[in-house]
Amino acid sequence: MKPILELIKITKNFGDDFFLEDVSLDLYPGEVHVIIGENGSGKSAILKIVSGLVPPAQGEIRVDGELVHFSDIGAAKKAGILYRPQEPQLFDNLSVAENLYFDELPHSIIGSLQVYQLRYDAKNLLHNLGIAIDPQKVVRTLGYAERQLLEAAKACVKKWKIVAFDEPTAALAEPERAILFAIVQRLKAQGVGVLYVSHRLDEIQKVGDRLSVVRQGRIIDTRSVKNLDREVLVKMMTGRLLTERYPRFANRQGKPVLEARDIRSGDILRGVSFSLRRGEILGITGLMGSGRTRLAQCLFGAVEPNGGKIYLNGKAVNFRNPQEALTQGLALIPEDRMENSILHRQDLVLNLTVASLNRYNKITGLDPKKMFKLVRNYSSRMGLRPGHPNDYPDSYSGGNQQKVSVARWLAKRAQIYIMDEPTRGIDVASKIDVYNAIADIAAKGGSVIFISSDIEEILGMCDRILVLTGGKIVCDLPRLKASQEIILEYATAD
Repeated sequence: MKPILELIKITKNFGDDFFLEDVSLDLYPGEVHVIIGENGSGKSAILKIVSGLVPPAQGEIRVDGELVHFSDIGAAKKAGILYRPQEPQLFDNLSVAENLYFDELPHSIIGSLQVYQLRYDAKNLLHNLGIAIDPQKVVRTLGYAERQLLEAAKACVKKWKIVAFDEPTAALAEPERAILFAIVQRLKAQGVGVLYVSHRLDEIQKVGDRLSVVRQGRIIDTRSVKNLDREVLVKMMTGRLLTERYPRFANRQGKPVLEARDIRSGDILRGVSFSLRRGEILGITGLMGSGRTRLAQCLFGAVEPNGGKIYLNGKAVNFRNPQEALTQGLALIPEDRMENSILHRQDLVLNLTVASLNRYNKITGLDPKKMFKLVRNYSSRMGLRPGHPNDYPDSYSGGNQQKVSVARWLAKRAQIYIMDEPTRGIDVASKIDVYNAIADIAAKGGSVIFISSDIEEILGMCDRILVLTGGKIVCDLPRLKASQEIILEYATAD
């Protein structure tokens, strides 16, 4: 069998600090070729070159043996290549069905949109894929995980030669990941070649046939996914062995610092009650649509609950907006970094200090030396690359953008941190930096609400674990009594 795609000695510079050098790989029909590596290693850059988003400086791209030169992403689509990016790129004001079939919208002879046919086709496709989303819903009302699944479903609307997925499961819980894997297997069965970028080592053998390891802009190894050794794989990615993934700590928890009593929000939260103690890392997990993100928004004043009470240090509070929550010592690391966290037109200095500018005031204004020192400190601590103070995060990889979002709020020195998917899109080595930073917060008496769809990290990081199902807490377990099987049983209960 001949390869459907060949990259031959691809080279590309992305500024002074990042490049691809002499990258060669191939992809066969019906194959899933996984690409792994640290943040900023060049994984996403490879997909962008394949999909026509950026041209290579040197080297060749061949599709079905023919040399191709893509002027833009549209040219790559005409050649049969679809790119599914890290961040969902959907039309917020259109329906699910309209987004799903945007490039293939059916029209009648007189040109009017066949709305009923569109909804019918979308309903059937989503049902066949196991995605429980109403095709008539407007996309802006969807949660982040629902958007990710919708992006993946678009790959099944028509037959493609090649589909390139960039971190498609980053914010998905286990059952939603299974849906995504089924979509990939469906494409594979149709003879589609799939490029699949991932940080999750546990899913490589579930979904892949071969993998390529990218480090510092080069592919250093390509091999079958059979008989992989996890530690060897991590060493290939990072250049070092990782002996302890989760920090070992014994927190001395104090009195409750935050209490939620019967919190309600539309039909999303239906009476949520819990407490958070000083020095505690409280895990919250659940499936897509369980209410995790809405709970974070209600606690932080981003969404006003319809009912219930919130108590901070024993006193009732009613945050009318996030600024009031910030003033009272709360900080939120949001799930959607592109929409709610990254300052796209500002440099790294402002991105990291904007939540704590009052600490850098002096008589003549802001103190740039202190601000630059903080940037250097957190760039080193979080493994930000390149990490120069004058960088714009828009030029960073998705994982490095997530590190910027996390670092900003760690620098805030809040009393209570609400972290919604804080390690989404971060490589395995950098996750450890985040885990250690969170453990340090708790050790110093801070409190953390750790929201994640990754059950493994919930079990590894949290003192106590809550499971949300249908807008209610259905399980409250100490870490030592929790397991993946127990959590999944409660998360999937009717």
